[in-house]
Amino acid sequence: MIYYFVPDITIFGGIKVAYQFVDALNLLGVPAVIASPQGRAATWFLSHAAVVDAEAAREMFRTEDIAIFSLPHDYERLRNLPGKVFYHCMGTDPLIDPILKDPSVEVLTCWKQAQEYVLSHGVKRPFDVGISISPSFSYAGEPKYERAVAYMPRRGRELCESVMNTCSSVRYIKIDGMAENEVALVMKSCSIFLATAEHEWYGLPALEAMSAGCVVVSVPVIGGMEYLHNGINCRVAGLLDFTDVVNGLLSPESAFLRFRLRQSAIATSKNYTFSRMLNRISGLLNGPLSSWKKCE
Repeated sequence: MIYYFVPDITIFGGIKVAYQFVDALNLLGVPAVIASPQGRAATWFLSHAAVVDAEAAREMFRTEDIAIFSLPHDYERLRNLPGKVFYHCMGTDPLIDPILKDPSVEVLTCWKQAQEYVLSHGVKRPFDVGISISPSFSYAGEPKYERAVAYMPRRGRELCESVMNTCSSVRYIKIDGMAENEVALVMKSCSIFLATAEHEWYGLPALEAMSAGCVVVSVPVIGGMEYLHNGINCRVAGLLDFTDVVNGLLSPESAFLRFRLRQSAIATSKNYTFSRMLNRISGLLNGPLSSWKKCE
């Protein structure tokens, strides 16, 4: 059995990515489950993954089983399990460096920057399993309110407030504590999405916003520059210029620019569909991860 250990059920991108990965394995015929504290299941997004109690999973773990984790703090609890252990790299904080130095732990990555980081730290064969956007975000021509702006205040609250104080004749919609389907509806209706989380490892919400047809205005990030191309499918602006960039995009003269950026953003998002991730994982299961198909 493959057990993907998650730390909790909170609204956090890494939790959703874990469930998506287990869903993909199950669709490809590989038995996998989520191992969660007290067997609680995350309910803020759609998933068909079975959930078991994490403590019970550790106690019944066999030499033929596989453990996957993404939170660096789980390393000490899982490193000595009798089966194989895989680290699913979703961020390149130096906290992960001891994990990368452990030859008994194999590494899965989600995007280019993470792949480059683990390679530079001596991991000889990381497996790029990709990442995907939930189909619920796929824009299908829903009405757009050109002066509606979506934002997530959890990280970058002060920058969001600066934009709202300067560009006051705009409707701002806060995304906080919402289920995934609610987030998708908001993003599909808004013209602009503010990605204000500095030092973001990848920024899945910004990619979801692009899929939903939003013009993303983002601070410079780490891994997300893989898909954020300033002036082509989004605007990338530093803290000092961020508010002016948003204000400029909201002007009537920028209507065509918004349309062009929006169409390019949607096209970019097509590179991160669930089916593409499935194909990537399928290739690994028919190659270097073929032993996973024998898990029961």
